[in-house]
Amino acid sequence: MRGIRRTILAGVLAGVVLPPVARGDENRAAARIEAMVNFLAKAPRLGVIADCSYDVLQDSGQKIEFGERRELTLRRPDRARIDVTRRDGARRGLLFDGQQLTAFDLDEKVYATIPKPGTVDAAFAYFAGDLAMRLPLRELFASDLPQELKDALGAARLVGEEKVDGIATDHVAFRGDTADVQLWIPRDGDPLPQRIVITYRLSAGMPQFEADFSGWNLKPEAPDSLFTFNPAAGAEQIPILGAGSGTPPEQKKK
Repeated sequence: MRGIRRTILAGVLAGVVLPPVARGDENRAAARIEAMVNFLAKAPRLGVIADCSYDVLQDSGQKIEFGERRELTLRRPDRARIDVTRRDGARRGLLFDGQQLTAFDLDEKVYATIPKPGTVDAAFAYFAGDLAMRLPLRELFASDLPQELKDALGAARLVGEEKVDGIATDHVAFRGDTADVQLWIPRDGDPLPQRIVITYRLSAGMPQFEADFSGWNLKPEAPDSLFTFNPAAGAEQIPILGAGSGTPPEQKKK
């Protein structure tokens, strides 16, 4: 009996090592990812809920997990809204109405706006790049996602067939220049991801970001008023944070 238990325990601790990639599986994985990114990039409207978790590396080297729910509504080419509720209850968000970006914190009763006429892609790139503000999953909803991932498809592999919330999916994985990405894509119907895991292998401690998607909607109600910010009574407008002042919480102690 002890021998059997030791054998079972050894199997659990050893985990699963994937076999070499078969050519057919490699092609299937690339095809599934390509179908997903093309579908997302071409959708004129999108609505989705993402339940996210992310590692935060502490000064001691320990990783602590935090989480939040992000509700996104996208109306291409120039409207977007993201509402965020953290696990501690804090509520904040980001609006883009084609003319300006507005970041707000409902609990602190503050908001900041900055003129940025143009597309959602340009506004999100500016917010995350120039202002160095945290905006997870923005790449997943970028119009140029198919072009950005074109070179990575050659490294795609099929991990297996798995169910996520009762939905049969292809579990696929690929390696980018700085991160490893896993995706769970439905085997039937629209290729909208059910789950994503990103491992930042070049960052200290190799932190992970995970998101489970639900409530995909290709025809969300998206009137102009949804993307127009109306500050609550008593809310204070503050200056937009400059570049480097919005260090992502995944990269600092909380």
